[in-house]
Amino acid sequence: MTTRTQNEVRNFNEAISRCRMPVFLVSSDGTQYNMKSADQNKAGMDRWIKDRNNEIEIFTCDLEDEMIMMSFLLNKAA
Repeated sequence: MTTRTQNEVRNFNEAISRCRMPVFLVSSDGTQYNMKSADQNKAGMDRWIKDRNNEIEIFTCDLEDEMIMMSFLLNKAA
């Protein structure tokens, strides 16, 4: 079970904002959230916060953006 802290949510949003291309969260049921879209960000963030079993996957469209998100995940795990 995972609990998201306010700091983790803030760091996640900061990582997404540093990405140049879209960042997608994809739920286990296949629902996609474009986290660069203001409309979808709120719904995606809500789904990510409630994801207790780490079933949400993160996809990027750019290698540099992937490195940004990997850095976030590695710092989160540390």
